[in-house]
Amino acid sequence: MEKLENDGRLEPEAVSSPLQREKFNMLEHYTKIGLDALKEGGTDQARCVATRRVTREISAEAGEFSLYRTLFDDSMSFMAIDNEGRRGTLSQNSIDEDDIRKGAATCLASAKAAVPDKDWQLAPALPIQTFESGPHACDESKLFERSQELLTTIRDRFPKIMVETLTATHVSSESCANYSTGSRFFTRESLYGISIMFSGQEGLKTSSFFGSGVQTYSLDRPFIEMGSLEADLTMVSEQVDTKPMDDAFEGTVLMVPDCFGDLLETVIGTFASDSVLIEKTSVWKDKLGEPVASPALNVRIAPLHPDIVAGERFSAEGYLSEDFAFIEDGVLKQFCLSDYASRKTGLSRAPNQSMSLVVQGGDKTVESIISSIDRGILIGRVSGGQPSTNGDFSAVAKNAFLIENGKIVHALNETMINGNLADLLLNIRALSSDVVKDGGSVLPWVAFGNVLISGK
Repeated sequence: MEKLENDGRLEPEAVSSPLQREKFNMLEHYTKIGLDALKEGGTDQARCVATRRVTREISAEAGEFSLYRTLFDDSMSFMAIDNEGRRGTLSQNSIDEDDIRKGAATCLASAKAAVPDKDWQLAPALPIQTFESGPHACDESKLFERSQELLTTIRDRFPKIMVETLTATHVSSESCANYSTGSRFFTRESLYGISIMFSGQEGLKTSSFFGSGVQTYSLDRPFIEMGSLEADLTMVSEQVDTKPMDDAFEGTVLMVPDCFGDLLETVIGTFASDSVLIEKTSVWKDKLGEPVASPALNVRIAPLHPDIVAGERFSAEGYLSEDFAFIEDGVLKQFCLSDYASRKTGLSRAPNQSMSLVVQGGDKTVESIISSIDRGILIGRVSGGQPSTNGDFSAVAKNAFLIENGKIVHALNETMINGNLADLLLNIRALSSDVVKDGGSVLPWVAFGNVLISGK
């Protein structure tokens, strides 16, 4: 196979084999049927995407292997925009030619029922693009070996852990995205994945459930060494004996990387996404180019980053994806806006539409951050509703530990945290030098000061 460029993009003719070109041609044929049907129905702009996906899955329950199966999935998606800006979309699980025509008709009917809006547009035409990434042939024996190795490692090193479910997969997909503008994107991507749901158990005592997983192109390393699997298993092992928080105080919250990633996604949804900027409810709406976080915070949304597995390569409208700085040295550099929202607001379109978060680590180890905390908590995850439009939130801290005088004292239950999302980012005390790479993001541990912590 030809060597991939850094962004996984190949020249149009650079396809791994004549057989693969034949497969792409067939997918293109299906999209042309859909495009022709949409055009004949009077649409002004249209997009059709045909995808074939094969998933090989190994499952275990209660620590024992229970299932091996192969799943085949064909799908077709349509988008139509008429000359008045009425937009319809449809997705279906069939690429039968008659079903494609029926799907196009349903999409057109959806567009006719929509409200006219001239801000729905497709990107200008681009040359044909081909993207290819990952191991297309599944090494089934190695995948099973690594899965079995993980269960054995958990039994040997984490005796308190009960693995409720383990799912190991190899997913390979091929697609053609065809636009009425003339743009065509061919994609072939494959990846391995592992996910586990587990809890700590000792006698009649149990911890909360917890989930962990990674995506990867390679099975060269044991799963336990990837992502945050080892750290998560260690954390939950120590969650069997918990104590309630008996008072309320203002202290420091240290979040594990995955929890911090969830927080950042909530921040984006609350302050930097399409709806809140179109409706002008975001407290950041006039903050572009201004500080919104500690100068220590640098957040990029980077699907082309080498540690991101099968990242986004193009947007639904037909723009090629590029990495961009969301927050740089604490300054808001770019909103996370689609092309549609960009036209609505007059603000710039985000160079990609993914959530591939890459956060620059700090200069302290996790241990040194903990040792610097007089009183606070370590949080594995949070449970709560959506914050208010101004960012105020109240949530239950799950898989949490009390920290006092620079040491982890004991596991907690029924603990609440209250605060404001915007204030949290301004009150970052430290980011760890250690980062977790799980294939979907690159994230450090983060400590926030001045958070209200209390018993539930």
